[in-house]
Amino acid sequence: MQGWVKLYRSLLDDPLWKNSTSNQRSVLIAILLLANHKSNEWEWQGKKFVVSPGQFITSLPKLATKSGKGITVQMVRGSLVRLSKLGFLTDQATEDGRLITVGNWVKYQDEKTSTTDQSTEGQQTDNRPTTPNKNDKNVKKNSDVDFKSLFEYFNLKSGKHFKDVESNRKLVRARLNDGYSKADIKRVIDIKSAEWRNDPEHYQYLQPSTLFAPSHFDNYLNQGLPEPQGLRKQRGFAERERTATDAAAEQAADLERLEEEAKRRLNE
Repeated sequence: MQGWVKLYRSLLDDPLWKNSTSNQRSVLIAILLLANHKSNEWEWQGKKFVVSPGQFITSLPKLATKSGKGITVQMVRGSLVRLSKLGFLTDQATEDGRLITVGNWVKYQDEKTSTTDQSTEGQQTDNRPTTPNKNDKNVKKNSDVDFKSLFEYFNLKSGKHFKDVESNRKLVRARLNDGYSKADIKRVIDIKSAEWRNDPEHYQYLQPSTLFAPSHFDNYLNQGLPEPQGLRKQRGFAERERTATDAAAEQAADLERLEEEAKRRLNE
């Protein structure tokens, strides 16, 4: 088996990886390496079966062997159950084998998104690899990011004083490598600064490690901008004013009814 797969650094911060044992991680990597990168034909369950990208046919013993030394069939079975519950894959089992399908394969591994140009059967020219290092693409993608200006903007909007240091930069790089844009980064800064800057309870969370975390970023990006505080106060004042006016009108109507009732009784 030849070729390669993409492995994003943001996986390190994903609970799928962080909360897995070393054995479960070995199985996960083996599954990524075994999955077909293009459609292929197999004979499965006594009939011809077309395996789509991200799928492959295997067995528990074979997957245990491919996962490395010390990995047992029982470990593989437990890993498949866990990865299935987390939505990483689906697993169909029969007496003859298992069809494993990696979720979101096209999104993360589609060769249309890569810049790989391989020569015939892995040949090399002038003893140099013909496949570009995938880090080159990330470097180009992040080379035009003015981190100094970005964190100045962050501090201006949030009222904080974060520095342009590598620990903060790598959070931004990770989101850009996930496919988000610089405009998305700024939008999240705008949204959460407007929401939390004047909120004593949440102001402490107005920091790069929270806003740009892989588990939070997409949710924050899809929030709407909160209503400006001045407009909110103005609307609240108008509502209170209307309430007071309505109360005065009701009181006047009550007095009028009482007067009419008193006049009616005097005339009886």
